[in-house]
Formats: sequence, structure tokens, C-alpha cells
Amino acid sequence: ASTDDWFFVLLIQNVCVDCKKHFCSRCWLQPELRPALCQTCRRFVGTHFERSQLMGLKVKELRDYLHLHDVPTHTCREKEELVELVLDQNTPGSSSSSNSSSSSTNGCSNSAPQPTAPDVSQSHNPPSQAAEEPETLTEEEEEEEEEEGEDEDEDEEDDDESSDSEETLVHSRRASLSDLSSVEDIEGLTVRQLKEILARNFVNYQGCCEKWELMDRVRRLFNDQKDLHNLAEPAEPSSQEENLCKICMDSPIDCVLLECGHMVTCSKCGKRMSECPICRQYVVRAVHVFRS
Repeated sequence: ASTDDWFFVLLIQNVCVDCKKHFCSRCWLQPELRPALCQTCRRFVGTHFERSQLMGLKVKELRDYLHLHDVPTHTCREKEELVELVLDQNTPGSSSSSNSSSSSTNGCSNSAPQPTAPDVSQSHNPPSQAAEEPETLTEEEEEEEEEEGEDEDEDEEDDDESSDSEETLVHSRRASLSDLSSVEDIEGLTVRQLKEILARNFVNYQGCCEKWELMDRVRRLFNDQKDLHNLAEPAEPSSQEENLCKICMDSPIDCVLLECGHMVTCSKCGKRMSECPICRQYVVRAVHVFRS
């Protein structure tokens, strides 16, 4: 026999029964064993395609096995996805379907010649026309479903916009000390509202772990603010001007400017001051104070 004939014989002997690939004698493992399998397929057959044993294999081995069976793996990102592809590849349904397809192709190749082209077209024309009718119906149904889906999306967007607008209105209305008419109103405030009131009046609430601690500080702030307003309403105009803010002349003095330590403004005006109006020193911080 010629060299080509011997090479053909070697190829026939080194065909893997699982992946149907041709292998040389160097890549072939124990050719006397049956069934004839390559190294990669024999390793997977030894696992009996159990999920636990497949998870113990390397990712490279899983990809090599899938590549031998012409299964794309470029979309797989996890090892479990590769194991699922291997299990799907070796289910009884896939193997039987592949065998039936191969046998059907072989049978077609060995059968008699097919009829002429006009006969084939005539024989297949009626079913094609019958198949076009359900396709048109399905297209109309899909259009109706798309229109219904668009209407639902518009309704959801309107609901989201209304809820967002309500949330913005709630967030824009911050709690203020002027909203309280009595001490009893403090009990109806939330933790967030209590913190907003303390922050707007320059009261440090760090270290307060319970709500009652915040309520106690807001209560003291409310009583102090009330006392300051009472002090700012005497009959004598001279004493009234002494306790009023020297900037707005409206609110009582309840703020100390740091680092100079002067008390000449209210909390709102002190927050806006960049320098002390008395000594012209730079204002680092305006601190709210309580009067005893």
C-alpha cells in the first residue's frame, strides 16, 4: 500500500467515538482500550458526567471538551455555565437526536435521486402558503401586545413622576423651630425632623443615640427660644434693643462668634457673617448658645 493509504488507515483507527475528531498516535491514549476515545473525552467519560465531579475539573478542560464538540463558550462567564453545557451535550436526547440526524443524512445520500426542481416546488407550495397565514396572525398579535406594553410603560412612568414630585416636595419642606406652637408638638416629630431643627439652630446632636435625647435638646431649644423672645419684649425700648440682634434688629441674640467670642447677632445672621462686626476678626464658626 502507498503512504497515503497507510495514513488514511491510521486516521480511521484514531477517530474518537465521542467527539468524532481525528488524532495522531501521539495524542491518542491507550489505543487498545474500547471504546476508542481521545484523552479529553476519556477524562470526561470517567466522571460519568456527574455534576460534582465535573465541578472538580479545571475550566480549561471544560472549554477543551466543549471545543471538541463544536459548542461555543464565548458567552460563558462562570464555571457552572460550562458544566451546564457539558451536561446538555451528553443528555440522552441530544445523543439520540445526533445519531438519528446522522443516520438520516446517510440514508438520504444512499437513496434514489430526488425529483426535479419543478416537482419539489409544486409539492411544497401549498404548505408554505398555509404557513404564511399563521405568521401574519402572530405579527398582528405581537403588534397589539407591543401597543399594550407601551401603554403600561407610560402609566408606570406617570406614576413614577408623580411619586418623585411628591418626594421632592417632602424633602424641600424642612422642619423648623417656628413650626412648633407648643412643647407637646415635639413628640409628633420624627428623628429626621428633630435633627433638622437642631442643625438649623447650630445645636450639636452628636452622641445622641435615642430619640428621647434629641427630643430633650429640641425641647430645651424651644424653651430657650421662647425665653429669649420674652426677654426681647420689655416695655423699655433701651433694654429691648440690648437683647436684639445688631444686624437684623428682629431676633434676640443667641449666637457667639468664634474665635473672638462676641455675642452681637442671632443664629441666622451669625451664619452669614464672614467677620465679626465689632473686632473685624474672621469668623470661624457661629455657635448657638442657651441662656440659663
